[in-house]
Amino acid sequence: MQENKTTKVIIAEDQPLYADILKQVVDSATDFEVITTVNNGRVLLQALNRLTPDLILMDIEMPPFLDGLETAKLIRNRFGSIKIIFISGFYFTRYKEFIQENNINGFVYKHIGAPELKEVLEKVMKGEKVFIAPPKMEQPVSKLPEPEFMKIYKLTKTETEIIKLISEGESSKMIASTRGIELYTVETHRKNIFRKLGAKNMADVVAFAVVHGIYKSN
Repeated sequence: MQENKTTKVIIAEDQPLYADILKQVVDSATDFEVITTVNNGRVLLQALNRLTPDLILMDIEMPPFLDGLETAKLIRNRFGSIKIIFISGFYFTRYKEFIQENNINGFVYKHIGAPELKEVLEKVMKGEKVFIAPPKMEQPVSKLPEPEFMKIYKLTKTETEIIKLISEGESSKMIASTRGIELYTVETHRKNIFRKLGAKNMADVVAFAVVHGIYKSN
């Protein structure tokens, strides 16, 4: 008789208490086992160098390093077979677009109950796509809006953070080391930043950072 294969799970969640709750729920599900928990995207990518999970249950909001969206893109490029379920206390319509475009296996709202989460885990491992968002499908009023300049220049949170690091004098190698990502990824972000800002040199980037409060010069 063939034994059921245990599904190995990594939990990426920046709130320790909620991470512990998720671990208890996943470990109590039949044939599921949490092999580690991490608190941001950078540590998750480092863990994938030594661990091979079948499934990642990942929060989208994980400051101050890589958030869930950015981390998922990198994972899809390097580890295409790993299933990914997003879990978040917030919902934006762009999440659904991102999930469809990047072949994410599921999204669940953080208010979901333990039995429902177990059912989602089982469905995803059977090859189903699962999407459970808040009833009203809208952004909570408590969520702070992005700064206006980010919308105008179409900057991502990662690009904004890299602008700050560049302004502080960090090289691409230093930024890659700090964030736990590949050097070419940083260089790609830099090229996108220069293009979006219409910057001709580093001084233009620093000036932009000062004007918009990303970086405060002495």
